[in-house]
Amino acid sequence: MTQLRVAVTGATGFLGSHICDLLVAAGHRVRAAHRPSSNLRWLQDGPVRPVLVDLADPESLDAFLDGCHAVVHGAGVVMADPETYERVNVAGTRLILEAAARTPAIESFVFVSSLAAGGPAGLDAPRDETMPDQPLSDYGRSKRTAEGLLFGGKWPFRTASLRPPSLYGPRDRSFLPLLRAAARGWTVRVGNRLQGLSLVHGRDAAAAAVTLLVAPNATGIYYLDDGSGPDQPRAANRRYAWGYDWDEVREALGGLFERRVRSLAVPLWLVNLAGVMAPAKVRESSVIFHRDRRRDLAVSGWVCAAGKLRRDTGWQPQWDLASGLRDTLDFYRRRGWLG
Repeated sequence: MTQLRVAVTGATGFLGSHICDLLVAAGHRVRAAHRPSSNLRWLQDGPVRPVLVDLADPESLDAFLDGCHAVVHGAGVVMADPETYERVNVAGTRLILEAAARTPAIESFVFVSSLAAGGPAGLDAPRDETMPDQPLSDYGRSKRTAEGLLFGGKWPFRTASLRPPSLYGPRDRSFLPLLRAAARGWTVRVGNRLQGLSLVHGRDAAAAAVTLLVAPNATGIYYLDDGSGPDQPRAANRRYAWGYDWDEVREALGGLFERRVRSLAVPLWLVNLAGVMAPAKVRESSVIFHRDRRRDLAVSGWVCAAGKLRRDTGWQPQWDLASGLRDTLDFYRRRGWLG
């Protein structure tokens, strides 16, 4: 196997740190971009080389990419105003693409996008790469615009975009409130329109990114799921091949804590009203009150299928929801996060 020098942005975060781990495990040399304020805790135990980088400065990017063979660009903002999305997710992607084009050794560039760039889809018709994009949120539109730069330019390297759905797993705090509530026998369900979700373990998403980086013919957009498709044996144990309805999530949580878990329904209109009345600072930082998140909750589902990824690369997920939640809970307990 050829050893690659890989530059990773967003490396100090949940998904990015798992990508770094897998690259190192595969024998590659990794440079991890970070800011002065970045927490390097997930990178401290391995041979990853942290590099202080200003992602808005072309000279800093040139120095970061110098001598590298590949790029995984995962840096971006998830909850912000439209101007910040444009500056970070779109203009930032343009700058690193241009820097990569100035780096002769770079052969592949993987962009970490989102299912939000494609738009919602239900359990009966999961989103795949043949469907036209219909992003609902400012965040989704910014990721789709960044992908336009990725595939619209005549870059001297191979490009691929990974569109994960909702991710969870060790190092991620987004599922912490859900597990804390389930430990007490409750979950909160906002609204009643959102019926289905694709949920993918962070390490599976990281493996997909690394696979795309080294697969010589992989190009274009790729979705992720944690099933195996309707023609695979694993689908026999699932109500749906690609995603989960709310009852399956609740049952998985009940099995995790070996108790009955009930759902507390909160009407979406009440969340919308609270979001409008909340102070601007709260609206921009809340995973519930932010306008993008409220738009996400007002559709029938966020479900996608990874058939193209399997066909092009042979990638397969290793974690379903039950085993993935157990892994996550064990990590939370070891870190003392459950309280």
